Amino acid sequence: MSPAGQSGGQAGALAVVLAGGGARGAYELGVLRHVLGELVPRLGPEAIPRILSGTSVGAINACCVGALAAAPGMGIEMLCERWEQLRIGDIFKLGWGDLTGLFKWVIGKGKADGPQSLLDPAPLADLVRELLPWRALHENVKTGLLKGVSATATDVESGHAVVFLESEIATPRQTDPHMEWVSCRLTPRHALASAAIPIVFPTVRVAGRVYSDGSLRQNTPLAPALRMGAGRVLVISLRTDKQRPRPPRQDDEAQAEVSSPLFLLGKLMNGMLLDSVESDLLNLRRVNDALRMMQSETRKRLGDDALGDVMRVAGGGLREVKDLLIRPSVDLGKLAAEVASRPIVRGRLSGPAGFFLRQVGDTAQEHNEPSDVLSYLFLDGEYCHELIALGARDARAREEELAQFLMGE
Repeated sequence: MSPAGQSGGQAGALAVVLAGGGARGAYELGVLRHVLGELVPRLGPEAIPRILSGTSVGAINACCVGALAAAPGMGIEMLCERWEQLRIGDIFKLGWGDLTGLFKWVIGKGKADGPQSLLDPAPLADLVRELLPWRALHENVKTGLLKGVSATATDVESGHAVVFLESEIATPRQTDPHMEWVSCRLTPRHALASAAIPIVFPTVRVAGRVYSDGSLRQNTPLAPALRMGAGRVLVISLRTDKQRPRPPRQDDEAQAEVSSPLFLLGKLMNGMLLDSVESDLLNLRRVNDALRMMQSETRKRLGDDALGDVMRVAGGGLREVKDLLIRPSVDLGKLAAEVASRPIVRGRLSGPAGFFLRQVGDTAQEHNEPSDVLSYLFLDGEYCHELIALGARDARAREEELAQFLMGE
């Protein structure tokens, strides 16, 4: 629930909430390809999202979709094509001679012209700066085509979540001591700051402050969408709901595997970057249930519109918010390991980074296990193509439910 904003129609403004997860973000584009490229042309402009809220790679996708909102179908095709053009060698540029400099950087003695992160942010930065018509984003918000777009980052010094918000509505009140709201005109720096996974990508300075990945504090940015007046939220998660099998006891070999640095790194990234969407949506639905009960009792005692009058007088302005969750039907860690084993991909995995990724993928294939680390770092067009296709299939499988939700039925 959130303070009420303009309704954006009888069913309330439609918001898309995009989570973070590195390379996994291509899955979000697949879902949106079906929604914006197939459903919206059939359903009409009422099905176009008016609120976009993202964190980490989800913030980049949110800004992209917002900038291209005037022609959403064409825009999402451009984005998918660009993601599928990514090549791992353009992002993992460290050579064997850079390893010493990388080690010095890790221990705080790196040179200014030496490595500052594991990955080269230039290809992603080029996508954000060159592909996005940022003026169009500002114009779409100004004219009301969009109610607002937000990108959440983490202030490195304070540890607070900072929501950079471009919207015509007033800046929300600061009610959470660990979350700050900043009204602004969004720029490439805001999007890149939100996606700056620690160690993997360098931190980004915005207005004199240093920021890192927004997923550290807020992976599924429901709050900004609700504060902008969403009446419906389409949440795209990057984690499957299928539980991996867990043996009752772990022998010495299994214990060694789950204690390895790579396994622990994968779990660390899961803890940092995977969303707590279940608990967020559970809280949302609990408040919905409470409001429906209040509405029923108030209607019996005071009349049909009494609850709204009571809430306005009390200053709460709470409203019911509908939600729909789309998530991967396949474990993205397993998909990453399978793609990494393809000869066409292995041929591109050169240098120390390529050696590292090959070893990660081979180990996962050998033990028939998913590779969480690989699924975040594998910014290659082959993997992105598979993620986009999977997202579109998952959305198509729920097409009827999606169509009803988009139309507010």
